[in-house]
Amino acid sequence: MLDDKERALNILSRLAVRPAVAYREADVASAVVLTLDELGVTYQVDDSGNVIARVPGQDPAGEPLALVAHMDHPGFEAVSYQGDYLVGDALGGVPAASFEAGVPLQIILEDGKRLPATTVGRHGDESQRQVLIRLAEPARLELPLAVVFDLTDFQMDGDLIRMRAADDLAGCASILAALAQLSVQPSPGDVYGVFTRAEEVGLMGARLLAESGFLPKETLVVSLESSRTLPGAEQGSGPVIRVGDASMTFSADAESVLLRARETLQLQEGGFRVQRQLMSGGVCEASAFALYGYRTTGIAFPLGNYHNGAADGSIQAEYIHVEDLLGGVRLIVEAARQMPERENIAFKQRLRQVPDDVRERLEGSSSTPGF
Repeated sequence: MLDDKERALNILSRLAVRPAVAYREADVASAVVLTLDELGVTYQVDDSGNVIARVPGQDPAGEPLALVAHMDHPGFEAVSYQGDYLVGDALGGVPAASFEAGVPLQIILEDGKRLPATTVGRHGDESQRQVLIRLAEPARLELPLAVVFDLTDFQMDGDLIRMRAADDLAGCASILAALAQLSVQPSPGDVYGVFTRAEEVGLMGARLLAESGFLPKETLVVSLESSRTLPGAEQGSGPVIRVGDASMTFSADAESVLLRARETLQLQEGGFRVQRQLMSGGVCEASAFALYGYRTTGIAFPLGNYHNGAADGSIQAEYIHVEDLLGGVRLIVEAARQMPERENIAFKQRLRQVPDDVRERLEGSSSTPGF
C-alpha cells in the first residue's frame, strides 16, 4: 500500500506525462478522471469541460470546501501553415525567449504522439504573439494542434521536482492526493475537487464555472497554484497560505480555515512548516470565484523557472520543492477536517479577550477634553 508521499508523487508523475495547453487539456483531464475512478470518487464534467469531483461529508448541513486547480500550461497552438513552417499562436504567458529561433518544441498529435520541432522565429509583429515552427521531419498535419516546450515531463532532482508544467499540475495532483485521503476518512462537510480549463488565457474555465453557480454559494473556495518565488515565499519552507494575488486580496473568512489547519498541524509531533504571503506574481482562480461572490483563499507552491523562463533568459523546466507539495496536501486535508472550527484560531481568540484592568482603565477615563 502506498504511503501519502508515494501516492502524491505517483499522481503527479501520471499527470506530468500528459502535455496540455489552454483549450487542449483532454489528455490531462483523462488522467484526472482515471485517478478519480480508481479512488472511487464521483465527478461531473460541466459544459465547459471542467471536471468537478465530490467527496460527500459526514454532515449534510456542513459547509462545503472546494479545492481548485487548472489543467493547462503556457504553450502554443499550431493553427496554420506558412510554406513549410507551422504558425503557432501563443497561449498564455510564454517567455520572450520562446519567440527566438532554435527553441526545442513538441507537437502533440490527437493520439498523444509527439513530433519534435523547433522555433524558427517570430511571425508577424510582436502584438500577434505568433511564432514559426519547423518540424524535424516535414509533414502536413491536421490542425490545430497543441505545441509544448521539449522539456522533461517529470524528474526528481534531490528535493526538487523538475517538470515542464508544475504550474499547475502540482495543484491538480495535490487535490487528487487530498481526495484520496478524504474519500477514506470523510470530512464534516462536502469537499469538491475542481480541475479547470484555459486558466492561462484569462481564468476562463474558472470564470465560467463560477458564473454558472454550479458550486453552492456557501462553498469556501481554495485555489491551489504553483506561483513564482518571492521574498517570504521561498522554496523548502512549506506551502504558502496565499492572502491574495496580483489583482485582489482574498477573504479572511475563507483563510481562517487554513489558519486553523496550520495551528492544528503545528501542534503535532515534528511541527509543520508553512508560509503566508501576498503572492503578487500573477492572478489565480480564487479571484475568478471572488468576482461571483464566493469566499476565497489560496495555497501556493513556490515555483522556480516560472512559466519555463529561467533567470538567464533560457527556456527551462519549472521546479518545486517536494516538501512544499506534500505540506500542501497535509494543509488542505486538515483544512477540510477543521471547517466547523475555523473561527477558533488563537489570534481571533486573543483579539476577543480584553483584560478587565485594561477595559476598566479605558472606560473610566477619556483622553478627549470635555468628555
